[in-house]
Amino acid sequence: MLWRWTLANVPWRTLVLHAATIVDTARNLYGVTRTPVAPVPPRSRRAEGLEALRQALEEFEDREVRQAALFEDLARQVQEMTLALEVLRVRVLFCLMGAALAVVIAIVAVGLLLLRAR
Repeated sequence: MLWRWTLANVPWRTLVLHAATIVDTARNLYGVTRTPVAPVPPRSRRAEGLEALRQALEEFEDREVRQAALFEDLARQVQEMTLALEVLRVRVLFCLMGAALAVVIAIVAVGLLLLRAR
């Protein structure tokens, strides 16, 4: 039953269109999270000095830029998914209107057929 729901409700076209981006982003995220971080030996504050503080600030800014790029990419993907859902909503509405029109035509046809049969 779950596979039927998955086949019916997952926007496969959008996933296929963005598969490369999803895979690349997942690999980058996996690579970043799986790289072992070497433990930093404890140092006294005076030993670090101004240069170590600048280096730490640069690393922080670099991580911030990468996260901003990731969030921008995620926001773009959410926007595209929203657009795809809107298109699907309109298509479903047109399908429902067509089905309703088909039902009305069928009812009229049956009514006319019954009238001619008398």
